[in-house]
Amino acid sequence: MFVYRDEEFGEIYIRSDSRACRLIFRVKDNGLQITCPEGYAVNRVKSAVDDNREKLRVLVSRSVTIRKNRVLSTGDSIPCYGGDICLLPGVSNKFLFRYEGDCLQVFCPPGIDLNETNVRKTLSRGVGRFVYRRAQEVLPRRLNQISSRLGLPVVSVTIGRGRRKLGHCTRRGEIQLSFYLMYLPEELIDYVICHELAHLKYMDHSPLFHALCNRYCGGRERRRQLVPRTACHQHRP
Repeated sequence: MFVYRDEEFGEIYIRSDSRACRLIFRVKDNGLQITCPEGYAVNRVKSAVDDNREKLRVLVSRSVTIRKNRVLSTGDSIPCYGGDICLLPGVSNKFLFRYEGDCLQVFCPPGIDLNETNVRKTLSRGVGRFVYRRAQEVLPRRLNQISSRLGLPVVSVTIGRGRRKLGHCTRRGEIQLSFYLMYLPEELIDYVICHELAHLKYMDHSPLFHALCNRYCGGRERRRQLVPRTACHQHRP
């Protein structure tokens, strides 16, 4: 990890990843983080920051807005693929979870501060267990709908727990999707699915791969890629 200070954005953290094929910009609590391919010169990263300042200003601004809107309270309804998460007043001193139809109801202890760090972790773990089970039902179904429409054979679909890697495809045609996709808008879920389906033919990120992925996405691959990554988990408890 290399850190340098930018006059506008403050400390910028640069990390290399052998799996990265391009620069990835994220806004973390401690500042702007850039992931780059291995061997990528620091000066090239700095030049990319200069070339993309306007876009990065928007990214940072949206991240600040998201953090301000993360305050949770009883009565909130959090969007989730396949059914919202509803925070309801409870009577027990523990969180209680149950599905009512497609809605995950979370009964919260009376008077609890849902924004206290340890409480937030407990809530997130509990919600995660139920959303993971739900993901095993709805994500494979959505993938099968898209693959059937495109006429693509898929050997198997499994659900993982990875935060950084939302999808993976093997040469044998096995696809794994992260349950964290459940916290994304449906359009982005479909993009990740189309991305992995394109890997059934091309296991790289060549122009041919992106052309195929773009066709699977109905010509909207580039627009979906530009959605800020800070928005991905803005609704997750």
